[in-house]
Amino acid sequence: MAIVFPALALLYAMITLVSLVARRRWPIELLQHFRPHMIVAGGVGALLCLWLEPSWGWAAIALGFALVNLAALPSPRFIRPDASLAGQPGLTIVWANVWTSEAPLKRTLDWAKAQGADVILIGEYPREASPDDALAGDYPYRIAGPPQPEGEICSTRVVALSRVAIGDAVVHAGPGPHARSFVTFSVAVGDAVLNVIAVHPVPPNTAALTAERDKQIAMLATHARSPFVIAGDFNATPWTPAFADIPGRRIGAYLFAPTWLSRLPLLGLPIDHVMASEGLRVSRYEVGPALGSDHRALLARIHAPSQKQA
Repeated sequence: MAIVFPALALLYAMITLVSLVARRRWPIELLQHFRPHMIVAGGVGALLCLWLEPSWGWAAIALGFALVNLAALPSPRFIRPDASLAGQPGLTIVWANVWTSEAPLKRTLDWAKAQGADVILIGEYPREASPDDALAGDYPYRIAGPPQPEGEICSTRVVALSRVAIGDAVVHAGPGPHARSFVTFSVAVGDAVLNVIAVHPVPPNTAALTAERDKQIAMLATHARSPFVIAGDFNATPWTPAFADIPGRRIGAYLFAPTWLSRLPLLGLPIDHVMASEGLRVSRYEVGPALGSDHRALLARIHAPSQKQA
């Protein structure tokens, strides 16, 4: 045991320092997603150094680098819900990645309808399921990206279902060889028009995929016309450089609300986000229950300022 804690403390320090250098370079980029976990690891390591083998020096090193990881967290960027807005005109949006499976899709659609969702945005819509059949009587307006080629990375598409009429609906091709499509459209919120984007960039599994993800996130700025909402599985946590490139502020806090790896909550990460432009307000935010996907859905009730007052 005499060498275990010093070795672990040095390894922890090395990982922390490496994670602070070339943050966008893969695979170092992957370390950014686990910054809160690294903070916890440093604190636990310091306690173990004091408890199992009393060593103030190694405990101080572990705690010191836990504080370094804490300092590396970017400033929070999210909108807090204001329950006093609940009775005002607004729009309830649900985003969910259903893992290309029909069973989670059905459960998610039923849950979203029960929550009073006005717009339902689905990522990884199953190839076998027809968007035209989903809740057709209740959500008659829809826009669907094309089914992507078969494959672990490519087999995904984004679909939007709406109770309220949509306008300016466009399917856009993403960048890179996978060209993951995303959709844009507009809906009315009171007397305002809200521009909505639903997107699902590729995961950062390789250096090339990380670059492709970042390019697609960068593309969103050209389509984000205020007032806007951007929802999706971005494959990026709020403490990564890629998250800083997403326009708007996230609806709802994220530190203790993972959306991915729903079966392993202690290792879960918030990589699904609903982002809103300045001026938009929120009365409700919720991370949905486990519905069979590896992701949990997000729900937000959004209120736009009156254009007559603007």
